Amino acid sequence: MKQDLLSISITSRLDKLLNLAKEQGLSQKDLAARAGISAVGLSQAKSRGDLRVSTLEALANALDMTIDFVPRHSRQSAIQSIRGGRFLRLGEEEQA
Repeated sequence: MKQDLLSISITSRLDKLLNLAKEQGLSQKDLAARAGISAVGLSQAKSRGDLRVSTLEALANALDMTIDFVPRHSRQSAIQSIRGGRFLRLGEEEQA
């Protein structure tokens, strides 16, 4: 079965979260527990390359991260999008 672009994108984000967890000394099982999901469910989602946005958000929250939009276009376009408040990226929450 050929993965579509969306599942590749989700898999990439999930891999990034799992790597961040590992850097923090957390196993995949630990991360799943912190996010309130089963380790089996996380493993299955990883294998399928598909998971709910709410699950992705729970995993990010468990690592004190946020999910934000980032433009795919040129640097200038990115600057305009940021200035206009239009962006999404996976990154650390700003501390007040």
